[in-house]
Amino acid sequence: MPYALTRKQAEKVIKNIRKRIGEYFRSQGLKYAVFGKSEGLDSSVIAGLLSKIPGVRPIGVIMPCESDIEAERIARIVLEHYKIPHINVELTREYHDVMGQFYSSDGVHGQISEVLKKYRDKKRLATLPSIKNRASGNIKARLRMITLYHIAQLTGGAVFSTDNLSELWMGFWTLNGDVGDIAPIQHVFKGLEEYDIARALGVPKESLECVPTDGLDVIPGGSDEDQLGMPYEELDKVLIKLLQNRFEETGDWEDSEISKLSRSIAKELGKTPESVEHIARQLHRTRFKRDWPLIFTRQEIGLPPIEDIRL
Repeated sequence: MPYALTRKQAEKVIKNIRKRIGEYFRSQGLKYAVFGKSEGLDSSVIAGLLSKIPGVRPIGVIMPCESDIEAERIARIVLEHYKIPHINVELTREYHDVMGQFYSSDGVHGQISEVLKKYRDKKRLATLPSIKNRASGNIKARLRMITLYHIAQLTGGAVFSTDNLSELWMGFWTLNGDVGDIAPIQHVFKGLEEYDIARALGVPKESLECVPTDGLDVIPGGSDEDQLGMPYEELDKVLIKLLQNRFEETGDWEDSEISKLSRSIAKELGKTPESVEHIARQLHRTRFKRDWPLIFTRQEIGLPPIEDIRL
């Protein structure tokens, strides 16, 4: 039988997550749970999880930024379904203000071009135009995180991450952007597990059925599948096979080894070797994000252990 969560398993996961959140809120003296709400499944699952925890007061934050009006409509449907109060913060103007500063003739883009010329880095200089869409999308994510943390500070609350395990392994998130204080579904595979949890939570069909997107328009009009290379359910199967082969344990895989493992997994799952290798290389390339931040220990930099210091 193909892997999937039964209704009973999904309900157990929901119960465990809610219990853990409740315990944490009580131990930390917290009341307010702040989370960004789009039309997507991840934030809908977070809304559902937060909707029935004694002592936890969820606040949904809708943050349009050059967004499709349909996304805002679905976000409101979900929040109303779970009876969660929400705040609407329009960020389009702020985004354009930042972009205007960065991409003016004397802005960051022009100045970084001059720096790269001084370093004679022609390769990086040539890639600047192609990087712009992704870098601009990351600005949107970071503006949203600024907003969430400001609201959390005003309410004395905590920010909830909406990231899932599929996106974690693929590095499909923004450093200092898609983050939070509490990450309830960080270890839930989106394609093979999260939809079952969403159905058990009663997530409205409008969100369940919408096409997953990053909400950042990195590929204009594109979906997550366009960036990841596969639908989430198929992506998860490849990720699981890679992880079962201990692919993530070290960062020193040779190109030939990656290709060989990809061919083996592709044959087992009925995929093309190219599609599996794309996933493997993306996982390998984004390892640094999962090891972030890189912290140098006292021992590594030659300082004595704290217990050995005599004052």
